[in-house]
Amino acid sequence: MYIFWIAVLVLSFTPLGKTSQVPLKHSDHDDEYLPLESDIDLWNLHDAPFENSTSHLIFDTINSLLQHWTNTRYRNGHTIVPATIPEGTIIYHGTYFNRIPINPEWVATDTEHARYFCIGRGTADNNRGCWQLTLVVKSPLKILYLDGSSAAMLEGGPLDAQDILLWGKSRPDMLFAEYIRICKLCEWGSKYGIHGFMRMQVSFEIMLCDFTKDVEVVSFLNLATDVVLSPDVLPDPSNVSICKTLEDPPLPRQTSWSSLPIPEDMLGMAFDAIEVGTWHSYYPGDTRVRLDLSRAISFYDTDSFPSLVPLRYGKERWYHRVGDLSTKDVQTLRNQLDEILAEDQWEHAASVDWRAQFHVITNRYAERLEILRYMVTNITDTQRAADRAFDQLRKLLSPYRLHTAVPDNTPSTSTRKISNHSWAIPVFKLCATTHTDYLAKLPNLTSSEKMLLSAMEDVNKEICRVLVKLWAEGIEWGLVPWKEVARTEDELRKLLDGWKVEVDLLMKWLDWSVWARCPEPCGPEEMCYMPTWPFFTDLSPTSPNKLEARPWLRPQPRCVRKFSPYNDIFT
Repeated sequence: MYIFWIAVLVLSFTPLGKTSQVPLKHSDHDDEYLPLESDIDLWNLHDAPFENSTSHLIFDTINSLLQHWTNTRYRNGHTIVPATIPEGTIIYHGTYFNRIPINPEWVATDTEHARYFCIGRGTADNNRGCWQLTLVVKSPLKILYLDGSSAAMLEGGPLDAQDILLWGKSRPDMLFAEYIRICKLCEWGSKYGIHGFMRMQVSFEIMLCDFTKDVEVVSFLNLATDVVLSPDVLPDPSNVSICKTLEDPPLPRQTSWSSLPIPEDMLGMAFDAIEVGTWHSYYPGDTRVRLDLSRAISFYDTDSFPSLVPLRYGKERWYHRVGDLSTKDVQTLRNQLDEILAEDQWEHAASVDWRAQFHVITNRYAERLEILRYMVTNITDTQRAADRAFDQLRKLLSPYRLHTAVPDNTPSTSTRKISNHSWAIPVFKLCATTHTDYLAKLPNLTSSEKMLLSAMEDVNKEICRVLVKLWAEGIEWGLVPWKEVARTEDELRKLLDGWKVEVDLLMKWLDWSVWARCPEPCGPEEMCYMPTWPFFTDLSPTSPNKLEARPWLRPQPRCVRKFSPYNDIFT
């Protein structure tokens, strides 16, 4: 009412003869969304992505960085990102002896993960406890983050990226050579001023190269523990630099933990480490690390690493590896690392928050696509199912449904007809470009950022292509009140079946791990668990079972107990 009287007052002061209505001027951007002849090819609603496209893989790996769930599901990492650990961050090191490491060693970002390695050395009658070192970062640590389960000593690819950095190829003979690996990585990284390397197993760890550089001791505590192993299992620590004397790989660790007589207390500590890893399952993941995505390297970048394209062809994502990179592509990687790890690059900060940009897309569509799939799958009343699914499409596209975007023809009364839906192209363009149009105009994007932008554009475009196509079909079929047309049961069923195929294909292509859940809700004493190394059976390299046949290679989430006994964590 207040606005009404304001309008009356304004009109009352308008001079006579100037009260005629003047058409509003069109925005300069209006014409941008009018369908042109060339748009029909560029914005064809029937054109799916190319078979060898990796945009969705780049998108998902970048969107899943520092998140435990996806990187446990897909262990073979494909991303290398420079990062920093800010001042004031607490990190932990569990051990069985009371001396600060003089060699490169592993630290955890969660105390429960470090506690898992805080083991007594001696006998049950001579239990002297264990030691936990707590450090604080006093100056930002420069690290290199390797995604996937990059700390899992498994055949099949989790260690490939590290092997490529060190030796230019996969080294299965170095599978258990963790001390050689950490020594050589630290030696390689020293020329770039790198403090360490971040990896993941049950939770996140850092291979810290020097325990005296830019970190400070908070405490070094002798903790109580019920887990005590004999000196035969835990040898005396070396008093000299391992990195200067180590030539051969250390003896392989046990290849199947489930075959060991592991104390229940140790299993309990292991489960605690697994549980804290789940704190970082989804976005934003472990927030104590600051990634610089303006310098990200992705092995899914086909321009940089074309030799991997034929090696991935026809393979499911579980089997994608980077260990067979060609010699030329290995040199490309080394050149890129020289560029992004140069001293002046550590001062560079990306102006675009790419992780947030990617998350906007997944946050907007992940749950709604699931609901749409449910609507076109669980059908009892075809008319009601079609109406509900169409309403969901209208909701998804509501920010982009232009008032002028309507078909010229009336709905067909025959069966489902093929249409190019050219009248819906303006909606398609708006949906596909709203989130990226400004970013594409930025003048100083790095090559990494251009790769990220391209992935974001392609993924957003494919989501919008499918949604707009189905929405346009719904209108042409008369699922709107102003053009409602009676349809037979068979016609509606055919429409819904077609929509189900489209939505299933889209979600399979996107393959977001947020959709990977336990088949049934877990009970109050359970949690949903993604099988995690090293709690696997049948790990031996000499196993008669082929690698592809082992149950842990394609991990599927399941419910496990939160309390003792913990044997169900093994796969």
